Amino acid sequence: MNLDKIDNRTIKSKGSALAVVAIFMAVIAILAIGALILLCERERPEFTLLSDVSQIGLEKEIVFSATDRKRGLRKIQLFIVQGDKHLKIYQKEFPDQDSLLHPGPGHAEESLSVDAKALGLRQGQATLVADVWDFSMWNWAKGNKTTLTYPMNIDTHPPRVTIIDSPTYIKAGGSAIVTYKVNEPTEKHGVMVNGHFHPGHPLKEGVFIAYIGIPFDTSKIEKAYVSATDRAENTGHDAFGMIVRKIRIIPDRINVSDNFLNLKLPEFRQRYPDLAGEPIEQYLYLNEQIRKENNELLSGVCVNSEPDRLWQGVFKRMARSSTRAGYPDHRTYYYKGKKIDNQVHLGIDLASVRHAEVKAANSGVVVFTDYVGLYGQTVILDHGQGVFSLYSHLSRINVVPGDTVDSKSVIGLTGNTGMALGDHLHFSMLVNGIFVNPLEWWDPNWLKLNILNLL
Repeated sequence: MNLDKIDNRTIKSKGSALAVVAIFMAVIAILAIGALILLCERERPEFTLLSDVSQIGLEKEIVFSATDRKRGLRKIQLFIVQGDKHLKIYQKEFPDQDSLLHPGPGHAEESLSVDAKALGLRQGQATLVADVWDFSMWNWAKGNKTTLTYPMNIDTHPPRVTIIDSPTYIKAGGSAIVTYKVNEPTEKHGVMVNGHFHPGHPLKEGVFIAYIGIPFDTSKIEKAYVSATDRAENTGHDAFGMIVRKIRIIPDRINVSDNFLNLKLPEFRQRYPDLAGEPIEQYLYLNEQIRKENNELLSGVCVNSEPDRLWQGVFKRMARSSTRAGYPDHRTYYYKGKKIDNQVHLGIDLASVRHAEVKAANSGVVVFTDYVGLYGQTVILDHGQGVFSLYSHLSRINVVPGDTVDSKSVIGLTGNTGMALGDHLHFSMLVNGIFVNPLEWWDPNWLKLNILNLL
């Protein structure tokens, strides 16, 4: 037997074993180091304030989020510091999710309500402090910590509002103005009437004006007041009273014939391909549902207005025209002698020659030109400070949004587009999205007494 060969094999075998052990230990060491790096990662969590806290009023809703992409969130604390006060306003600890690599959530969005009076905060400067920890084993298992501070101004005094002038009487479907003062800069101010907000606009130094309109079916003013909200979300009010005068409602009978349906429905089928049912059923759907949608669309256009007054003097009606229907005529629709529907006419129909020129009623800016269901081809002008005029059933439109016009500008031609019985102009006035009576705006005496004299 060759002992040298046996010893060499033994030595090689032992060497191989030692190499395997060494590799195994190296792998273990690498894994241990990797695990240690993961467990003791040093990336700090992130904190994002989603609310503006530069101004804090009596009450403030604060929304914020925190993120940690590695080990997850462990704890969030928020404090308000003012003078010697260190007030904890929020704390949340996230339970361990029994995950070796991600024991905490990666993201959280939270909110809280701050009551400045209950916390005993005084007027003046303060600081919001946010502390966030993660689940890292770094820092002797305390985790990585992020601290952010945000300057705050505590303002619990609402703006002081003083009404200068407000109407005592207003007709149903009528318009008016309210003038008032506010003692400090504000984020939002205007007049609230029965739940509808009418924005205010500068009139002169320290004085503001708000045009108001009330719907045709208003019987009583439940609430009317001027409100102003400052940057700290404090709101001041000053209330006023108005008495609503009823207006005479004129009934109108509309007979719907098969000839009219055969003439008009093809126009609408092109634009509303889902129309279904018998012709009269299609008509009723248009007259009810589409009319409602049209009115909502047009009201929505007439909400955001130029801050400056663009109009001058009386609004003009279409030249050499006769009135065919008024505001707010209550229409009853009949088909084959049977009553089928009731609607209210929210404008005045003016008839002249076929394809008559339609001029702007007053100076303004074109804000809308499009086909609008029952109204057909339509133009809307913004006259500033919440006052709008509307022209529909046009056969041709000569303007585009952004055009500046005056009472000499021809904005289109009369026609019978939409649900029109014949060639005419449907004219409406709107104040902050409310259809009001155009007769007032055409009347120089009403305009002088109710608007111009108060400016």
